Amino acid sequence: MDDTQGSGRPQLDASYPAPPDYYKLFTDTNIQRLADMDHNEAMEDPELKFLAVPPPPNTGLYTVFGRMWQVCDQLPTLAEQNITQLYPDGPIDRVAELKRLNHSVLFEFLELVDVLVKDPSQFSTCTERIRDVFVNIHHLINEYREDQAKETLKLMIQQQIDSKRQATERTLAKCKELEQNIEQLKREAADTKDEISTAVASEESQADSTVQGNAEQHTQTQITQDGLAKILEAVQGLT
Repeated sequence: MDDTQGSGRPQLDASYPAPPDYYKLFTDTNIQRLADMDHNEAMEDPELKFLAVPPPPNTGLYTVFGRMWQVCDQLPTLAEQNITQLYPDGPIDRVAELKRLNHSVLFEFLELVDVLVKDPSQFSTCTERIRDVFVNIHHLINEYREDQAKETLKLMIQQQIDSKRQATERTLAKCKELEQNIEQLKREAADTKDEISTAVASEESQADSTVQGNAEQHTQTQITQDGLAKILEAVQGLT
């Protein structure tokens, strides 16, 4: 898409950029035409190509806020950046090369100081060499980004595993504690049941004893009343 509007002025740096001119093409008629048309045909139409969703790019560059980015995100080589490579090609010991480049920075800085003392007009050559050394160091460090991402992902996964394991252990401990509480409640319920059964049996025994005592007392009272009745009858017979 073009980054200029109808006025022809670039809008990238505008605080409130105007909408692009093709927004006027999003009419009900064009939307209906797009729905009735094949995607390939719509991409060839000068008006509908702005409405049709383009296929995702898989090669080349794209622009975001005025900066160019590669579609395939990969580390560009030093040659692609027009930078002199200060370490050999192929498999290398990156740690050793980084240490060597670090020493080169110190050496180039001393060279810059010497040039500024003797011939300040030649300082740009030294600063370019220092820049190349720093770019090479930065490039070597960026080659570790893939390994860093893998290690970071492994660390995140391990942290998630540890967190879930700890949560599981806490859950199991709580379940065990609940099981122990339930068993204790069962034992207390059984003991309470036995106490109630014993109390009920004791009450029944006392009730039976009371009933038997009352029955015996009633029998004795009846015997006494019968004896008194007979004595009364005998007295009445004598008189």
